[in-house]
Amino acid sequence: LSDHILVAASGPVATVTLNRPEQRNAISYQMWLDLGEIAARLGADRSVRCVVFRGAGDQAFSAGADIKDFPEHRHDSRSAARYAEASEGAMDRVERMPQPTISMVRGYCVGGGLELATCTDIRVAALGSKFGVPVSRISVVAGYREVQRIARLAGPAAAAYLLHSGRLIGHEEAVRCGLVMLAVPPEKLEEETYALAGEIARGAPLSHSAHKLILRKVQDDPGLSTLKDSDRALQFEVFDSSDFREGTAAFREKRPPKFTGS
Repeated sequence: LSDHILVAASGPVATVTLNRPEQRNAISYQMWLDLGEIAARLGADRSVRCVVFRGAGDQAFSAGADIKDFPEHRHDSRSAARYAEASEGAMDRVERMPQPTISMVRGYCVGGGLELATCTDIRVAALGSKFGVPVSRISVVAGYREVQRIARLAGPAAAAYLLHSGRLIGHEEAVRCGLVMLAVPPEKLEEETYALAGEIARGAPLSHSAHKLILRKVQDDPGLSTLKDSDRALQFEVFDSSDFREGTAAFREKRPPKFTGS
């Protein structure tokens, strides 16, 4: 893995940092490949209960895909399709991580940076941050999955505005349309984000992973018309777990639960 992505852990909370501050954390082709591997590795680590994604420095979460890569990796339709296998594959793996994920946004969150942030479950932003998908300015088309995620969060009208205008919106508009859950003063961003991550990490991992699957299902099938017996069982299986017994016992005994994910 390249040194342009850093991975660190503090107890049950892992942090993935896009580490190219001089380039506003632009994501290279190799970084997309690395992100996919990192998401798969962290997703399989039972000691990790929450993952925070962030950008190095104070200018950007990420300014998007690195255009300097395009002559080699994204110069025609065939190479663009191969590039998408890396970028979309990485984002799909981030989205499907069983642990809750948070994007901590400071500064610019644009193009592929915003698309990556929408793969996480929660976005927390510093006041003054900027969001957008200005790909029409360089005649690039955002992919189906990326547009789907933006439209689900912000709604189709806001997605159309971002894609067609190429404009960047501020934190207030991002909160209003649903791209961002919390906007906090820059000096409080890290404190607020990791406090939230800590609360999440103390929750039951079986509940978290099941809720992620259920949330995806209700978005893919709002009428739940394709719900299978295995889908229905998801909400009941946890009652056979040791974590359920531990959680209820801890509640009765008025102590913090010690969940193991089993």
